[in-house]
Parts: sequence; structure tokens; C-alpha cells
Amino acid sequence: MLNFLPEFFDKIDPLLAYGILFVSAFVENVFPPIPGDTVTVFGAYLVSTGKLEFWGVYLSTTLGSVLGFFAMYVIGLKAGTQILNSRWIKKAFDDEKADRVKKWFAKYGYWVIAVNRFLSGTRSIVSLFSGFFALRWFWVLLLSLLSALLWNGILIYGGYLLGVNWEKIAFILKEYNKIVLIVIAVGVILFLIYRYFRKRRRVE
Repeated sequence: MLNFLPEFFDKIDPLLAYGILFVSAFVENVFPPIPGDTVTVFGAYLVSTGKLEFWGVYLSTTLGSVLGFFAMYVIGLKAGTQILNSRWIKKAFDDEKADRVKKWFAKYGYWVIAVNRFLSGTRSIVSLFSGFFALRWFWVLLLSLLSALLWNGILIYGGYLLGVNWEKIAFILKEYNKIVLIVIAVGVILFLIYRYFRKRRRVE
């Protein structure tokens, strides 16, 4: 499906290529179905062929990732109060439950941000919730930067090592993302079951 990429990037100016990688990394945080990580790995392939420079790919993808994450944080921060006070949220969560979630995110939210790049498919949710619960912008920006630096470094180095076989990493990445989403889904289900039986015991 991505076979057109090598030919496409061969025909464009390197500066434009860096711009495309930046935009791809940015948009992937706003619209998760966009394959930002795959394009990042392809950028590493372009490094191995000499088309692009390592630092250009690394910085453009990392900057795009961080700014995309922070943009969603700002949206959550600005719209958080209105959304949390909306009728459908109030129906689903009473004040006590909402307060519990807020306290949990205040306690563990920064750790979630620190590993957000490794949680593909949930990055937009993490950034939005960081804004909803008004986590400190400095730590949000710093931790998302560190997370992106580490994740993109792994992807780019792996793609660079594989060179023309870069699609192998894209395939591994796809399978990894599936596993992450399954683990998160199972974790949520188990947590809900635990809360259900805990609530029943209190009633009894």
C-alpha cells in the first residue's frame, strides 16, 4: 500500500520532505488513523538511502509529534470545563466519580504522558484528558517531548538499520499497536468488572 512513497519522495525537494514528515507527525496526534509512525519509519529509510539527513528526519518528526500532542492538550484545556459540565457527562459521571477521575489523573497523568508515544491509538485521548484536568503545561510539554524523542529515536534507528526493508518495521509496528490496544481494552474491562463487584459487596 505504501509502495508509492519511495518514488514520491525521490521527486520532491528535501525541505519539502521534512515538511511532509512534520505535518504527518502533527496530524497523527489529532487524527489517530493517520499512519504517522509509519511515515516516520519511512523517513529513516530515506536517511539510509542518503536522500535525507538523520537530524532533519529526527527533529521534524519529533517537533510535529510534540506540537500535535500539545495542540490537543490546549483544546482540552480550553474546552474542558464546558465538556465536563455538559449534560451527557453529568449523566455518566456524578460529581463524586468525576472527582475520583480528576484525582487519579492528577496523580498518574504525568506518567501516562511520559509513555504516551508508546501507546499508539490513545495519544489524542491522553493529550485531551491532560487538558481537561488542567495538568501543568510545562510538564505536559517536557514529558511529551522526552517521550517523542525516545520513541522516534527507536523508530528512526530501526528503520535506518533495515534500509530497503523498512516495511518490516511498519508491519511490526502495526502488530504492536494492535497488541497495545487489546491490552488497554482488556485492562479497562477488568477494571470495570472489579468496580462492579466491589460496588455490589458494599451494597450487600
